[in-house]
Amino acid sequence: MREDGVADVHTHTMYSGFTRYSFLSFPDSVTTPKKSVRVAEKKGLDLLCITDHNSIKGAIEAKKYNSELVVIGEEILSKNGEIIGLFLNEEIKPGLSAEETIELIHEQDGIAFAPHPFSVYCSCVGKKLHGLKLDGIEVFNSLHRDGYSNVLALESCNGHAKLGGSDAHSSIMIGNGYTTFAGNSQEEFRTAIKKRRTSYGGRPAPLKDIVNYSIKVAFESSKMLLNFNKIECPMYDRISELKRSRKMMYLMGSIAYVFSPLPVACTLIGNRLLSVRGRRNMMEQKKPPFLF
Repeated sequence: MREDGVADVHTHTMYSGFTRYSFLSFPDSVTTPKKSVRVAEKKGLDLLCITDHNSIKGAIEAKKYNSELVVIGEEILSKNGEIIGLFLNEEIKPGLSAEETIELIHEQDGIAFAPHPFSVYCSCVGKKLHGLKLDGIEVFNSLHRDGYSNVLALESCNGHAKLGGSDAHSSIMIGNGYTTFAGNSQEEFRTAIKKRRTSYGGRPAPLKDIVNYSIKVAFESSKMLLNFNKIECPMYDRISELKRSRKMMYLMGSIAYVFSPLPVACTLIGNRLLSVRGRRNMMEQKKPPFLF
């Protein structure tokens, strides 16, 4: 029997909407809530926190399949960067200050923590976290392969619970990063965070997981374009509004992408660019202040 419980505190489903990178806009995740639950069960997680962007719909849906496993969460875009709330009953609207967002989380008796606080490609609170009433900090995010942002987060975690999460955007990534705590129930998990008695573990997401994610996005988008997959979610809502000619153009593009070297090439190039940006950001953060 395992003494410590294992929780993935940061995962996404197809209810997370769209991600924009440069001029590209694509689904943030195409994983169904049911798939997330089944994968978490198979991997032996005690708790799975569904934290879709500005929505708790995916978490509520996932909870139908395993209420003891799933923790309802939301990754909320505040004016000062993203904040994750766990154990929520109601959605918290984006666009408020970080302080207001955290206060609304606590009003629901929820847990508030800063995900990837020094990310170079996700909205983050940065050094502002020192003045926020956070319960924890995500010191290990497996999707941030550069490693630099995780180092900065760990060094900045003074008096907060240390948390680890996968930031899974596809089911294969679930459990790549995790938080350990004494016990295995949701209440024991909440108590462990409040008392700062958590630890973290995991591994950086393998490049093959990221390649798999991009192929999965193209494949699932194609199914929806062909009306094979009619699930009420942001991706289907957007696709259903497209004109037929635009649908065909996107369909051909998705098929061409899947059966080309592009998924591997884009992943390798993106990984290199983000590593360089991560290193540069760490050097900037560690630079001593200029003295007059």
